[in-house]
Amino acid sequence: MVAKFEKALLWVIETICLALLIALALSVIYSATMRYLGSSPSWYDEIAIVLLAWLTYFGATYALFLRQHMSFGGIVTALPKYAAVALALASEFLVIGFFAIVAWYGNAVLAAAKWDSLLSIRWMTLDIVQSIIPVSAALMIIGTFLTMPRALRNAAAGIDADHAEIEQAIAEAERENASAFGKDDHK
Repeated sequence: MVAKFEKALLWVIETICLALLIALALSVIYSATMRYLGSSPSWYDEIAIVLLAWLTYFGATYALFLRQHMSFGGIVTALPKYAAVALALASEFLVIGFFAIVAWYGNAVLAAAKWDSLLSIRWMTLDIVQSIIPVSAALMIIGTFLTMPRALRNAAAGIDADHAEIEQAIAEAERENASAFGKDDHK
């Protein structure tokens, strides 16, 4: 059940990232075209900045769900099993604590931001723009809790996910290389 929820939430975040990327690309194309035609839109700069910021926050959330963020897996795997699990657990709770603080203060900023708006799009208040901070922080907390069991299992087993991924990529490349040379021998 938890795995299905994680997969569904990851799909939603991925879809949001894709929609933001498409919107950003379309706004840049539209603006460049209109600028070429001599009628540059006034809203382009602010919208592009907001879309890029939102894409960055949702992209970071996506990376957290995939555990593709910076870590010190080599240190954890070098420790004995119980120390590795303890360090991994402590680091997980530090991450959760950090994002809880970000969510709390990000939400506090929204009260002040609702009284200001973008310059070119007056109806878009800054609380809408800044809402990405507490939303992404909350999603990162959820993502940390959802992926924590996997991280703790890896720590207990002495598996560094980064090194395992590199080894898998090397093995795949070697298989592709061997099959490519094998096909050339038959010609």
